[in-house]
Amino acid sequence: MNLHASPVPSAAAAAPPCFAGLPAPDSDDFETLSAFCETHRIEALAALPWVAAEVAQSCGFAAMLRLAHRHGGRRVYLPRGRNACAARLGLELDAAAHRRLLDRASAAGTIEVPSAWGVFVALRRVAIRAALRAGCDQREIAHAFGVTERHLRREVDSLQVRGGDAATPESRQ
Repeated sequence: MNLHASPVPSAAAAAPPCFAGLPAPDSDDFETLSAFCETHRIEALAALPWVAAEVAQSCGFAAMLRLAHRHGGRRVYLPRGRNACAARLGLELDAAAHRRLLDRASAAGTIEVPSAWGVFVALRRVAIRAALRAGCDQREIAHAFGVTERHLRREVDSLQVRGGDAATPESRQ
């Protein structure tokens, strides 16, 4: 009989320093955050506001994070020409992504770029959920990501409801 419990994954490994705060665009933490997004691509794209998700899908997560740093929290005019758009936004969108953004732009031709902090919080939530799924200790996760244990319990409840693992009202009685 094995009396030693299997090791619980460390939350510190699941929460690299890039989640300690919003990283600067030219830092190592920025690159780590971009790599995390690529590793968890589907979850990250699903968590992001539509403009950020469109840009990330077309140009990559690093380009999307730079856009959020540069123009986040503002309405930005989206030129109809791709070259003018690239000059305005600081990134080159493929034709399909440019068309999708134009189709959803306001009547004045503007899009609302989500704030860098809002994007970061959405990505941090993806990382927290990944740590929870990996079986990391909740206290370690709370400490590593700077959230409360109550917040984590809500995340766990949310994951259970979405995953269909939630207990039915009859089984709780």
